[in-house]
Amino acid sequence: MLDPTGIFDLINTTLLFWEFLTFGILLFLVVRYLFPPIKEQIDKRQKEIEGAIDEAQKTREEARELLAEYRRQIEEAREEGDRIVQRAREEIGREREGAIRDVRSEVAGMVIQASEQVLGRTVDHDEHERLVAQALDDLEAEVAAGSTGNGRGTA
Repeated sequence: MLDPTGIFDLINTTLLFWEFLTFGILLFLVVRYLFPPIKEQIDKRQKEIEGAIDEAQKTREEARELLAEYRRQIEEAREEGDRIVQRAREEIGREREGAIRDVRSEVAGMVIQASEQVLGRTVDHDEHERLVAQALDDLEAEVAAGSTGNGRGTA
């Protein structure tokens, strides 16, 4: 019963049968006992990676929110700084005007006293106004000449 080609030889057919049987058993064992732990590890790793991606996205969103909040706070601080500077300028303007009024009043009093002493008589209201205006004009001219002549440019 030997086939000269060896294709249908009983010995080879039996060997082929046992090879298929062994391969089937090995395949069964691999699928039954080896693949589940590997698949479990792959699924576990996939879930960890997805969790890490979700956490990174959440962290990125929180960072964006914090950045927006910091930018808003910086803008508010700038606006508050501008308001403080504006109030300070207004306060300085008011103080300057008050100081000018005080100086004018003091100069007017000194002019009246000096004119009364020089003239030896009491000065009436019209004469008082004229003398005050003249003294203030002279004072402003001196201050203007002093501020441009000293190089600082302050009044």
